[in-house]
Amino acid sequence: MCRQASDFERRQRRAIIAAALFVGLLLAALGGRLVHIHTMLSPKLTAMLEAQQQSRSVIPARRGMIHDARGRVLAGSRLLYGVFADPTRIERLDQAARQVAAILNLEAGEVEDRIRHGSSPRFRWLAHRVAPAEAEAVRQADIPGVGLIDEPVRHYALGPTMAQVLGFVGDDGIGLEGLELACDRFLSGRDGHVWTVRDARRRPIRQSEDLDRCGEQPRDGGHVVLTLDAVIQGVLEKHLASQAGQFQAEDGFGVVMDPRTGDVLAMACHPTFDPNNYADFPRQTWRNRVVTDMVEPGSTFKPFVASGALVAGIVALDEKIYCHDGLYVTGRRRLHDASPHGKMTFEEIVSRSSNIGMAIIGQRMGNPAIHEIVRRFGFGQPTGIDFPGEAPGNVLPLSQWTSYSTTSVPMGQEIAVTPLQLITAFCAIINDGVLLRPRLIRAFLSPDGRVLEEFTGPDPARRVLPTEVAGYLSQQVLVKVVNGGTGRRAALAEYQVLGKTGTAQVPYEDRRGYEPDAYLGSFLGAAPAEDPRVAVLVMIKRPNPRLGYYGGVIAAPAVREILAEALAYLQVPATTRKVAAVRLRPTASPL
Repeated sequence: MCRQASDFERRQRRAIIAAALFVGLLLAALGGRLVHIHTMLSPKLTAMLEAQQQSRSVIPARRGMIHDARGRVLAGSRLLYGVFADPTRIERLDQAARQVAAILNLEAGEVEDRIRHGSSPRFRWLAHRVAPAEAEAVRQADIPGVGLIDEPVRHYALGPTMAQVLGFVGDDGIGLEGLELACDRFLSGRDGHVWTVRDARRRPIRQSEDLDRCGEQPRDGGHVVLTLDAVIQGVLEKHLASQAGQFQAEDGFGVVMDPRTGDVLAMACHPTFDPNNYADFPRQTWRNRVVTDMVEPGSTFKPFVASGALVAGIVALDEKIYCHDGLYVTGRRRLHDASPHGKMTFEEIVSRSSNIGMAIIGQRMGNPAIHEIVRRFGFGQPTGIDFPGEAPGNVLPLSQWTSYSTTSVPMGQEIAVTPLQLITAFCAIINDGVLLRPRLIRAFLSPDGRVLEEFTGPDPARRVLPTEVAGYLSQQVLVKVVNGGTGRRAALAEYQVLGKTGTAQVPYEDRRGYEPDAYLGSFLGAAPAEDPRVAVLVMIKRPNPRLGYYGGVIAAPAVREILAEALAYLQVPATTRKVAAVRLRPTASPL
């Protein structure tokens, strides 16, 4: 009996010892785990705790404004609101949906569907761009799980005016087109943020007391001042739309420039769009085709090649060139004039826009000389304007030019230019032969309006023509285009206008040759001729040929009206229409 009791006691002691050892080991393990938690895992757990207790809210920076040359606001931002829901905090879904729907004038079922479905488990968009009054009603309703987010929205005060130049921003506030894209980094600034302490239900309690993490103030974007003038822009768009409508044209392009500085005063395409609702318009209307699209210039190109002939001295001004009575056969090519001419002087060839006369001048010059003057005027290379997507034009390498090029290029074929290149080169002729870089941006301002960088005065690229050659062309030859040549419809009583007409066929985009009955009518004009203050280009593309398509008919009248209104607005005094004769003896002296 005693032996049995002794065995039982021994087993009991062993069980107690084993249990004690187990408890000791368990306590040791728990202690080790606590040490591990307080040492190795402490930073991670602390971060998790802070993430649960604190949230980072973005404070959006205010996007800078865009002004015209006289300080008018063209693009600015106004504060609207976005309404969102956190499904995990909504206790009665149907009730919350009805409340939100009543405030925002939505269907309750639609709101409930937006709350139920979404990519984020704790965030659902209910509405964008909510007006302040409706946002305040949402705030006052104090619906659990429903909140507001600031949504600055871009606003374009003049609607479609300057649309292709200004461009627009997307719903995320990032510039997508035009100057909004080109200047996006400067305009957008940098968002700030604030850390907020929240309770277990994610309700805000207070701003974090951790000064290192309490937040950062947003840095608002700077402002941009343009060279464009809203009044002159309105004049250009009005007459461009009028001419395109009158002649049932597919497209229209227009530019107004100060030839003394290269400042672009207005730039427009027709048809246009409203950047406030850009998604409602075809994508092709968004593009600033004055800068991005290339066209064959037609006869507006003749003065540039003609100037090279003067510089080279291969044309005598008192000489009369036989223009073959309207039909000129050279090799296998047959060239025609719009009306037959016999012998013509240099001035008459340009002012009456003779294709045959320019082809003969081109043959005298030869391809190397033509190519050289074309490149000197900047064709085939970007102008350098501050605008995204600028096309360089198309001038083939000299090695690819043929005998057809010799007669085609002088009359504006076998070459492609942008409307901006064309008026920039034209301004070089009327600016004493100096080519200027065109400019759209006049200044960059800080958020508080201080001038950070300013661009004033001309920005010369190079001298293209000797002063006397440029003066002879502008004040003698191009004046005759308006006074007695193809540009008579551009004449003004108060100012002497100079300019050049152009009528080009529209080439196929995917193969050689020209589209039937597709034309581009153009006019380049400036006034007053003795001291040009304003230069204007108007191009009307694919008009109804039954209504008219010559540049002197469909574009010159618009240039006349634009010049008249722009010069009056700029308070340029009216002058006599008589311009002193310019004598010129061309020489082969270098530029």
